[in-house]
Amino acid sequence: MPTVALHTLGCRLNHSETEVLARSFRQCGYTVVTSNGAADIFVVNTCTVTEHSDSKSRQTIRSLHRKHPDAEIAVIGCYAQMAPEQIAALDGVRVVVGSEKKLRLPDLLEQARQNNDPLVLAPTPRRQTFHTPVAPLFPENSSEREAAEFPTRSRGHTRAALKIQDGCDFMCTFCVIPFARGRSRHRDFGNLLEEARMLAEGGVREVVLTGVNVGTYKESGHTLVEVVDALAEQSGRARVRISSIEPTTVPPALLERMADATHPLVPFLHLPLQSGADAILQQMKRRYSVRDYAAEVERACRVVPDLCVGTDVMVGFPGETPEDFEDTRLLLADLPISYFHVFPFSVRKNTPAERIDKHVPPEVKQERSAILRSLSQRKQRMFQERFLGHTRTVLCEVPKPDGRMGGFTDNYLRVELESGLPELHNQLVPVRLSHIHGAVLVGQAAT
Repeated sequence: MPTVALHTLGCRLNHSETEVLARSFRQCGYTVVTSNGAADIFVVNTCTVTEHSDSKSRQTIRSLHRKHPDAEIAVIGCYAQMAPEQIAALDGVRVVVGSEKKLRLPDLLEQARQNNDPLVLAPTPRRQTFHTPVAPLFPENSSEREAAEFPTRSRGHTRAALKIQDGCDFMCTFCVIPFARGRSRHRDFGNLLEEARMLAEGGVREVVLTGVNVGTYKESGHTLVEVVDALAEQSGRARVRISSIEPTTVPPALLERMADATHPLVPFLHLPLQSGADAILQQMKRRYSVRDYAAEVERACRVVPDLCVGTDVMVGFPGETPEDFEDTRLLLADLPISYFHVFPFSVRKNTPAERIDKHVPPEVKQERSAILRSLSQRKQRMFQERFLGHTRTVLCEVPKPDGRMGGFTDNYLRVELESGLPELHNQLVPVRLSHIHGAVLVGQAAT
């Protein structure tokens, strides 16, 4: 059987799409192998959210060709959408497929072999309801080699991403994603439930709903709330998590589900902030004020017990003054936010932010990033300390080399069990949290 290895760069949505591709390749008779070994075909699922992302994509492609000069390389995803001809010119590249057609890659590879030149397909994504190919997690005819290289998968996944939406209409001035992934569109409701059923049958205990702007989901009258309710009705479903959601798109009914201990939707919200200064939010064309954002976080924490709130913050947006940055720091310090991802502003070609003057020097962006990352570590520690002595349910995942079993609580606390038995893998286990080791909570299975 031909072998294929898949490399994924970037966001959770990219990882979700790579998993779908892996299942499609298996169904087409390929053996999916680890990405650090030899293969007949290498697939690189790219990211273009920053200039560094573009550079990393090119480095990955060049490195693969240098190590495996006889292998075919297929490049897909957001960077492939934005710079297809540039990528096609790189040595070893056989196929370049943008956002819309990348999940058809197994078929497109066959088409590419009939031509001497690289196959390049990067049309603008169409605004319409989409379907995603649904294939078993691990077909019955999977080879012994594949099962050996992916032992945890042969025992069943623990978590899996479920793509329900793609593209975005919000058009923030710094963001290239609406150009790379197109305008907002939604997955067919029946199609996403079909994949969710397949994941449950494959042993997945937690589904993570992913998309570019999941809170806008609306397909044939179905909303995000109806998606989580439909997943709750499926047998075998233990947890549902939302990966990230815009703060203006969280309906009260969603928080009610999180607050209901009998509902599988877990108490977790990742609400991108970007800036704690109104002037910068306006320049970014974000759809809320600082007061609006703070009210949303406080409302959510009031309604949902033990809620974990995470966020994204951008530093060094053009025109960000020391006072703007200090406003952001103070807001993050004051709000009940448990952690934040910090990104220095990166100019993306053809975005409105590219034309804004008063760019912040790189060394200032670096300094501001370090300050906020340090604050995030302190906030995360404070959130962990709240639960010392408490018992939380942990979804046990892959065993650690030292014998400990690792996993996450429903409210996204990373936990290690002091004595995790192999049979706990992929089980929901009540764990009494006793202490913190490094950046991880440690506990014992409560019996």
